[in-house]
Amino acid sequence: MKWRLLGDVGLWAALSFLVLGESGARNDPYWYRALCIAVLALAIAIRRRWPLLALGVVAWTEIVVLAFALGSSNGVQIALIPAVSVLSYLAGRRATQLRHFVLLCVMSLLGMLVLALTARLATEAILTWLITLLSSLLVVVLPWLIGRYRAQQALLATAGWERAERLQLEINQERLRERSRIAEDMHDSVGHELSLIALRAAALELDPSLPEQHRLAAGELRQAAGTATERLGEIVGVLRDQDAPTMPHDESVRALVDRAVASGLSVQLTEQVDDVLAPMVDRAVHRVVQESLTNASKHAPGAAVTVTVTTRDDNVQVDITDTGATKPVDAPSGGRGLDGLRERVRLAGGSLTAAKQPHGGFQVTATMPCAGGRPEPPTAAVERATVRRSARRGLITAIAAPVLLGVLIGAVALGYYLLAGYSAILKPAEYDTLAIGQSKQEVAKVLPRMQMIDAPTQGYTPPNGWTCQYYRPAPPFTSNYVYRLCFANGALVAKAVVQSGSVPPTPEGNR
Repeated sequence: MKWRLLGDVGLWAALSFLVLGESGARNDPYWYRALCIAVLALAIAIRRRWPLLALGVVAWTEIVVLAFALGSSNGVQIALIPAVSVLSYLAGRRATQLRHFVLLCVMSLLGMLVLALTARLATEAILTWLITLLSSLLVVVLPWLIGRYRAQQALLATAGWERAERLQLEINQERLRERSRIAEDMHDSVGHELSLIALRAAALELDPSLPEQHRLAAGELRQAAGTATERLGEIVGVLRDQDAPTMPHDESVRALVDRAVASGLSVQLTEQVDDVLAPMVDRAVHRVVQESLTNASKHAPGAAVTVTVTTRDDNVQVDITDTGATKPVDAPSGGRGLDGLRERVRLAGGSLTAAKQPHGGFQVTATMPCAGGRPEPPTAAVERATVRRSARRGLITAIAAPVLLGVLIGAVALGYYLLAGYSAILKPAEYDTLAIGQSKQEVAKVLPRMQMIDAPTQGYTPPNGWTCQYYRPAPPFTSNYVYRLCFANGALVAKAVVQSGSVPPTPEGNR
């Protein structure tokens, strides 16, 4: 904060020094100097929060000065122009929006045109405005584009570091995914098989046809399978990461249900799949059914299970419902299986609900789009291509936009200059007919509709009360002299041939 304040004060001091130096050399009034310094202080104070407003404050101050000073004998104060360029560059660095910058420029130029028209003749004001418009490309637009380019460079550098951090994060996540795949394989294959072993051991333990010692051994086998399942859950909890997608078996839902039925679980399957499921969705359906059957065998022994897989409106819905336990339950529930199911279904673009039923039992419902799945993140090659395209567009804009605008404004200014030049031609024969003492009304009948907009007035000061007008003897760029007519008290009091270039007028022109 301290260094930022010192930088602002230093910038204000440097820009104010230019104003004081110019104003001192010109002997400008003190109020003008104080006003410019105050305007600079205000602009520097608000440049970070409102960069375009800061630019507009200084630009409009200079516009008022230009509108009333251009074409006058007092000269033009230009000390604020460097401040305009600096603030335009800083506005570009602050990443201001293009449309707001263009709106500020358009409003400022239109305001200057209106002020210039109120201060001088229309012909002089329009040409001055066109020249100012062309100059503003170098003074305002080019610094803003440079600032915008620098801001984009800083943004790309920041994006590069963010990309490196993201790559490191992806590496770490990939390691966690490998651990999660191992954990899921253990949970899906070993856990499912242990549940089926416990289910068969429980059936043998309750079989009255077996000897007592065999039933006791089956009970011990069931308890050992339950203990192994718990230990497996603890290992899975250590290895597992919920954000990582897992790989289920390639086994079909029908084969999965048949194997559960063969283990003694009462399962009824209804499968009506009309659409082709995406691979991720198909694996998610298998995973939902597998985990639900495993949970039913552990937490609802003796229950009847209904599995329904149907497709409708480009969605696939999986419902697994059991009627509730009819035998004692001694298997604890860790909840990790359902958490994994929710994440798997979410990655496939769907949702999962699991809740106890009012009449008893438990229901799991998963709904997913048939063509669902999380899109893969863009590769590094795609990102590089995107950055290159953005950089090329920015470079083309930074170079082509000022060039095209300059050519367009230059063509308009040249066209207006030629139009005004051809409209200010006083033919030599008509000039010769004018006589000193003629009334201004009589002379006006001979004069063209416009005066010269680039008359050679330097070095000549008309007497008090005289107003002088200048006209061309021929189209622009074809003569080295012009005509000067001076009026006073409504009559022509002087006429002269004036040199308009570095070459003296030809004898033919000095008639």
